[in-house]
Amino acid sequence: MDIPKSDVQFIKRILLPWANLNAIYLRLSNSKKKWPDIWCKRTDTPIIIVTQEWARQNVHERRKRLVHEFLHLKGLEHDDTIKYSTYPEKDEYSKFVYRRLING
Repeated sequence: MDIPKSDVQFIKRILLPWANLNAIYLRLSNSKKKWPDIWCKRTDTPIIIVTQEWARQNVHERRKRLVHEFLHLKGLEHDDTIKYSTYPEKDEYSKFVYRRLING
């Protein structure tokens, strides 16, 4: 499994500047579990880890999940009042932010 180059470009062109980050490490996990399919580690250079389950999602869902992790890197924690959920089907906030990012 490879991370789609278009997703790497989305990170470089959109997410890194938006999050005020110079770089991240993007890693693949061999995990076969359905969840979690993506997670981050807050280190000097943050790390985002993705699985095959993440890669199976459509482009918008993959990127919404990337936005979700970048929101964590910006300091946001899950919050039901704004619908920022650990469950992708309930995560309306990341979807909202993603749409704002791609629509300017």
